[in-house]
Amino acid sequence: MKIASLLAAYKTSIDPVRRQAVAEAYGPIVRSFLLPGAAYYAYITWAHWKDETGASLAILAGISAVTALCFILLRRYVVVKGKITYINLELSGLFANMLIYINVLTYLLINFEQSKLIYFALMAVVFSTTGVTLRITMFCVALSLATLYWFASSLPLELFGQYVSIGVATAFAAFGMASLLRKAILRQIDARLLADRLATKAQRLADTDMLTGIPNRRAVFQKLDYYISDNRPFWMGIFDLDGFKAINDVYGHVVGDTLLCAVVERATSLDIPGVSFGRIGGDEFIAIVEGDLSEEEIERFGARVINSISQPYPVDRMELSVGVSSGFSKFPSMGSSSAQLYEKADFALYKAKSHRRGRCILFNTDEDEEMQQAIAIERELREGDLEKELFLLFQPQFSPKLQRVVGFEALARWENPRLGLVRPDKFICAAERSGHIRRVTDILFKKGLAELAMWPSDISLSFNLSAQDISDRAFILSLLGQVLRSGIAPSRIEFEITETAVMSDLETSTTLLAALRGAGCKVALDDFGSGYSSFEYLDQLPLDKVKIDRSFVRKVSHSVTSREIVAGIIKLCRKLDLRCVLEGVETQDEMVILSDLQPDLIQGYLYGKPMPVAQVLETINTQDNRIGDHTTEQSHTA
Repeated sequence: MKIASLLAAYKTSIDPVRRQAVAEAYGPIVRSFLLPGAAYYAYITWAHWKDETGASLAILAGISAVTALCFILLRRYVVVKGKITYINLELSGLFANMLIYINVLTYLLINFEQSKLIYFALMAVVFSTTGVTLRITMFCVALSLATLYWFASSLPLELFGQYVSIGVATAFAAFGMASLLRKAILRQIDARLLADRLATKAQRLADTDMLTGIPNRRAVFQKLDYYISDNRPFWMGIFDLDGFKAINDVYGHVVGDTLLCAVVERATSLDIPGVSFGRIGGDEFIAIVEGDLSEEEIERFGARVINSISQPYPVDRMELSVGVSSGFSKFPSMGSSSAQLYEKADFALYKAKSHRRGRCILFNTDEDEEMQQAIAIERELREGDLEKELFLLFQPQFSPKLQRVVGFEALARWENPRLGLVRPDKFICAAERSGHIRRVTDILFKKGLAELAMWPSDISLSFNLSAQDISDRAFILSLLGQVLRSGIAPSRIEFEITETAVMSDLETSTTLLAALRGAGCKVALDDFGSGYSSFEYLDQLPLDKVKIDRSFVRKVSHSVTSREIVAGIIKLCRKLDLRCVLEGVETQDEMVILSDLQPDLIQGYLYGKPMPVAQVLETINTQDNRIGDHTTEQSHTA
């Protein structure tokens, strides 16, 4: 299609907009004409008082005075900047032109002067420059020239011919000027409207998530800021999909994108009044709920959205499911800016994902206190001397078969001068949120290697890696580099990961875990059974060991089901050639029951609490002495 036809279609499609743009373009022209026009007719009124008498004075001075007053009123109340409409401007132009025409016509009817006939030609030129529409211009020019010919018809033929020539020339000049001026203005208007249309389209694209078609992060925060500036109460909720990353890794990005679109379609199809959704990145969405709703109403809303999104999705001949967690904050009671509200909703979401997956949590005073504590922790992580403040405790791992400690798990601890002893779950979570976890891991791993170098060669060290650690190729390679430079046999080092950490980026994590095993290190899956898909991914991960979650161990003394689950996991591990560790064994009763299941290793308070390095060496030396004495006793007996 040619550009001309495109423009024609464009003009037709936006005719009301174009008409308004024409009015706004001609408005300044008409306004600039009315003011000097009013001054001119005020002067003419004074001139009539000077030159005329009697009835002619009353008529001519009255008409010119009314014209001056009408011009002022038109400029003041009708052709107002910012309030001009197409029809008002068109009628105002016609009214002003008619006033000018009446002034000239009346004067010539009362005081005919041949030389004044030229005024009709001048009027035609003026009408051509101030006419908003061609129909008004043509009417006024034609009326002016027709009146010129009517007056000239009473003159001698030779003079009449001259005025005919003047009229024809005036007509060409007037219509030419009107056409050129209008085309120039319309060309600029069309260019501006086209630019505005493209800018609007670009703005819409800039504010729209290209995958799902809903508002993106930029548009969402603009809307939040608008509501805040308007002091309009609302709730802001962040919804985060649980398990989406694993689906994306296993089935690919095409399936993942299809699933995201299906999630958005399902959420928006709820069609709840006063609710709008936006995507702020990845598998995270925001809902803005207008109005001063109660906490109970928001909890019901959150539960409704979560329940809807959590239902299975038919995607590419498969049935996929994702969980959803959400956190909410409220304006104005929970923050005065979009950043504050987002921070608090995000913290509530973090609480939901950490402790109550698949639930909706509202930010409250308890969360506020906890968040302030988290902010203080993050500040100290950023500014503190972590090399000095971070340290390790070690918990023994006992072999029932060998009746001795064969390794220790390194447990992170932090004592800060301002915060005191910070709980591991607090500062590890804060380090993950704030991006300091790799630094923390690196410092602690170096300290762990230094201690391991002092231990006997048959004692191993288990070290925990976070989700961010295990998904960072460069960082994992740097840890392997430290192992190789230390001179310690890689087989003495075991890296523990949780299934949640691995499934946050399954493909990358699996590759890097395989690299760790390929270098000779061991890999253990921690907290087995605490996640929602352990068995599905167990055979996909390059593992040496599985640590059964303590939630099962605690129940074995009074729950047959828990006992059978633990027994089943141990049997499964044997079939998969994986060593099995029971975590959280604290009582002799638990040990008696569990000993029949023949786990490879046991870890818990029954065999030792987390201990400082000096006590580790003491434990190792004590057991070596005990074993040595037992061996000597057997030798003497023989």
